[in-house]
Amino acid sequence: MVVTGLIQYYVFVVLFAIGFLLSAWALIDAVRRPARSYVSAEKRTKPFWVGIVAAGTLFGYLSIPQVNVFGFLVGFGLPVLIGLIAVLPGAIYLADVKPEVIRYTPRSPGSGSSGPTGRW
Repeated sequence: MVVTGLIQYYVFVVLFAIGFLLSAWALIDAVRRPARSYVSAEKRTKPFWVGIVAAGTLFGYLSIPQVNVFGFLVGFGLPVLIGLIAVLPGAIYLADVKPEVIRYTPRSPGSGSSGPTGRW
């Protein structure tokens, strides 16, 4: 029984860490996109998405169970339901908002793939 509980605990730690990393990725992407791209894509505003995703990232981080250096449980994070809900803003941003915002993000002149005769 102890081994099963330990395995379940580490599965939770890994899943919540993955959720936090997903939210952090969404937050970094939301910050680096220009504000006018959000408005052009009709996806609210940049401060709205940065705020929502930042809150989800914060709660995602706080929901990770705490483990010390030796791998022992030190404390539990926020309740599991809050940890699951915290992933939603980042997932929604990455699945729905990011593809549309990318379409309206201006590209720098040197970016993209270019062949021997110029841009493809």
